[in-house]
Amino acid sequence: MERHDSDDVDARSERPKISQTKRRPVFPGNELEQTIAAAYEPFRTLFTVAALTRARISELCALTWADVRIDDPDDAEIEFGWQVDRHSNRRPTKTDGSARTVPVPRELAIVLARHKLAARYCEQASFVFATGTGHPVQPRNVSRALREAQCRATGLDGAPTFPILHELDERGAPVAVPRGTLPSMHSFRHTVASRALLAGESVDEIAFLLGHRDANVTRAVYVREVADARRRSMRRSRMVAEFGGALRVALGPGDEAV
Repeated sequence: MERHDSDDVDARSERPKISQTKRRPVFPGNELEQTIAAAYEPFRTLFTVAALTRARISELCALTWADVRIDDPDDAEIEFGWQVDRHSNRRPTKTDGSARTVPVPRELAIVLARHKLAARYCEQASFVFATGTGHPVQPRNVSRALREAQCRATGLDGAPTFPILHELDERGAPVAVPRGTLPSMHSFRHTVASRALLAGESVDEIAFLLGHRDANVTRAVYVREVADARRRSMRRSRMVAEFGGALRVALGPGDEAV
């Protein structure tokens, strides 16, 4: 197959870098759910599909209704075999490993069926996440919608989920958010992969769902991250066990017990 420069859209940003030492942003706690709740359609559905399927942003934008099999909600699945480039061209995924069919729960099938009923374009060849003219939504617009949802997201107490998006500098202008500070679209993949590993799901299964060619990248990146998280948790526990007395003195009476 002839190689196109545009085939690499999002591939560089989505491909895990084994040598990268900086921890990638994920959605901790309830940030994922609060972000989805604050999103407007069609992005609320798109973010939900991203969270449950671990699909890349370019794969989500390339989905057509022919790829979404929800006639039987109890046996629903989504086939990922295409990606969208920067010119809205739909092309096959780059590797055989990237092409996969992912089973989805009944609840997601119902969400997608509801989305289809409300869609202007619902033929088999129509894009699931389409613009007003029927073209696929662009990855950059998906990323913009994610940031807008993060700006609106709040917790149960009404406090902003991402306070940095509401901070102002001394001139009253929004502060610049350093790159990598907030979860991005790729953070959906990092979050669900990390949760699955912590839940005991096999690396081979996670590699399949992520569309990796084999499990080596998954092991090198995600397993290392989870192992590092476990080491940090164990270190904190040991510190409390070893220095609980000192911490109780430092906290003083009436503070949280150690």
